[in-house]
Amino acid sequence: MTQLDKKDTLLTHGTCVDIKGSGVLIRGNPGMGKSSLALQLMDRGALLVSDDQTILSLETGQVVAGPPSSLKGMMEVRGIGLCTFPFQQKSYLKLCVEICEKRELERLPETLFIEYHQVKIPLLKLEKNELLGAIKVEVKLFRKE
Repeated sequence: MTQLDKKDTLLTHGTCVDIKGSGVLIRGNPGMGKSSLALQLMDRGALLVSDDQTILSLETGQVVAGPPSSLKGMMEVRGIGLCTFPFQQKSYLKLCVEICEKRELERLPETLFIEYHQVKIPLLKLEKNELLGAIKVEVKLFRKE
């Protein structure tokens, strides 16, 4: 779900982390594991950008992700509560991850994209509670094609 405001920014439901200068937006229905995947990635060195709500804007032809001011550095960790983490104010979006049910996944999918502000961003679909989710995100983000 996205919402456009007066400044040509988009508020979208999703969690974003920065991995070595590359923004990864994690989307999915409530309870699918967006924050859990973000925590796995943060354990591997990623920085939190935003949890649950992400502001997307356009900067020099690239999509930039950032947190709403009221949520900077905060993430809800299921079973623990609201936690504060080191965070990055903005990140250039390089990958979108869609968490979905297994039946929605193809074994050998075609290359997928999603579009924000008329910029195509690669899309990776992952199964809910994917054990190797963080590793698969890094492989998709950094592999040479």
